[in-house]
Amino acid sequence: MFDRIWQAKGLWLRILFCWALGSTFPAFDEVKQYDTRFRLRGTQEVSKQIVMVYFDQEDWNAWVGASQNWLRTLKETNELNDASFWRTAVWNRLLGNILAQDPRSIGVSFVFNPNLPRPDETQRYLFDPRVIWAAQLDNEGRVALPLMATSYGHNAALVDLREDEDRVLRRFSPPLAPIPHMAIKLAESSAQVAPQDVNALIGESRTINYRGPKGVFPSISALNVLQGRVPPAFFKDKIVIIGSSQLSAYHTPVGQMARADVIAQTTDNVLAKRWIKRTPLWLSSIYLLAVLLLAVAVLTNYPQMVAAVFLVWIALGSVALSLWVFDSFYIWLPAYSALMLEVVAYVVFIGYQLSLKENQTWRLEQEKHLLSELDQLRNNFVSLISHDLKTPIAKIQAICDRLMTSPKEVSEEVREGLSSVRKESMELHRYIQSILQISRLESNKVQVRKEPIDFNEVVEKAVTQLRPLSQDKRQRLAMDLEPMFSIEADGVLIQEVILNLVENAVKYTPNDGDIQVQTNEIDDKVIFTVKDSGPGIPEQDKEHLFEKFFRGQAQQSSIKGTGLGLFLVKYFIELHGGEVFLESELGKGTRVGFTLPLEA
Repeated sequence: MFDRIWQAKGLWLRILFCWALGSTFPAFDEVKQYDTRFRLRGTQEVSKQIVMVYFDQEDWNAWVGASQNWLRTLKETNELNDASFWRTAVWNRLLGNILAQDPRSIGVSFVFNPNLPRPDETQRYLFDPRVIWAAQLDNEGRVALPLMATSYGHNAALVDLREDEDRVLRRFSPPLAPIPHMAIKLAESSAQVAPQDVNALIGESRTINYRGPKGVFPSISALNVLQGRVPPAFFKDKIVIIGSSQLSAYHTPVGQMARADVIAQTTDNVLAKRWIKRTPLWLSSIYLLAVLLLAVAVLTNYPQMVAAVFLVWIALGSVALSLWVFDSFYIWLPAYSALMLEVVAYVVFIGYQLSLKENQTWRLEQEKHLLSELDQLRNNFVSLISHDLKTPIAKIQAICDRLMTSPKEVSEEVREGLSSVRKESMELHRYIQSILQISRLESNKVQVRKEPIDFNEVVEKAVTQLRPLSQDKRQRLAMDLEPMFSIEADGVLIQEVILNLVENAVKYTPNDGDIQVQTNEIDDKVIFTVKDSGPGIPEQDKEHLFEKFFRGQAQQSSIKGTGLGLFLVKYFIELHGGEVFLESELGKGTRVGFTLPLEA
């Protein structure tokens, strides 16, 4: 196993390089990606415990301006701030109508400084303990209690919100101060929040999980509340946040929001524990490693274009997974880092694949050159040996013929020995001829020299040449040749084909068997057929008979041969544009032959 890993060290080193580089991406992931994710996912479910009361300039003018000359004063000063909305009688009536439905708590996001006129004790709703008044930190970081705060500030809460360097409000960072933040103070009134959960927020910075743009919480205008036009139980057991959409606007990932809207979003996060959590760097690295290995598997197992398509799907899948985890579990899973890592892997491993292919191409060229040299050497060796063997074989045959025809008396035993030697030399000569033919085929030196030939005459010559072999086995070799005109063919190659087919019939037909050689002319074809009464050919051998060096299992030990005869038959006939055929049944003999087109 270690040897395999070492051989693939180039691959693993590139994987480690890409992973090491990709593991640094999450550390530099831009915070602005949060903004994109918030905009992509749209409005989400919000806490049903929070309702909003908007107290804007139109509501204030409609109520206050009708009974007092406040509208004219406001126009003269041309300045709208939190103090512009302070009138004790108006606020006492507003809070009284809300408290009449028994809410859990009321958060007033307007900051009323101590210099404003303080109400008397008759305005009792202003002093209700369920009303939380907004406070801020001064320039030195000390708490500046609001007008309605008690001596210890039990009914006051901070509304300070800290923006990022790009002036976008993304985080909730409650300061370490004697009084809590408004979002925490309001959430404490709900039985849903445990004290330890509240304590865990103090001094910690959390990323706000915005549930949507402003207006996602149920709301009602202050004018409707003042006039008593409130739906039944609208404020019952609810956390009520009062504010204005015209004061203290903040830039958030989902658009501009007033202070009251941001406090509502933050309170929702405290109640439902929806804070956005970022995956640890080590977990992000493991996730990126999984993405990298998947990308590498695709790049190393598929062609470049197919791999590119798969990588696009992997990229879309990683983005979809990141968005789903973000929406469902409020976990920041790197999406941009995964995309960048896939780009890096594509560049690195496409280069790696190209280098491998170049190396493989070079090796194939080297192997091709070596194989070519080896093939040439083999052909030269076979040709040389075959040619050199033909001369001594011819001498052996000549000596055997001379001795057998000598007028001197030769014993029967010697005569049989000479006959056997001559027969074996002829067999060896046929082997050498087959090997030479194969050598010429593989070197593309076989050329068809077509000329007019008497097909029946070629058949008769071949049969005459092989008749002594059939006579030795007491076989009945008959010819049935249909008269026909000359055809265009290579007489030498066709005679070689006929010799092979007839010789096979003689070889595999037992003693006292029958062999019939037949020629016919049907339509535009010449048909040559050899039919014998041999043992037949098994079905499993038929489809392989015309393959090079193939010999049936039953004949390998009993009958000599090279397995080249039928291969040459098929090759030479197809060179002439003809076809070979074979029919055989075990125990009933074999019918084999070929057809040649007359036009050729």
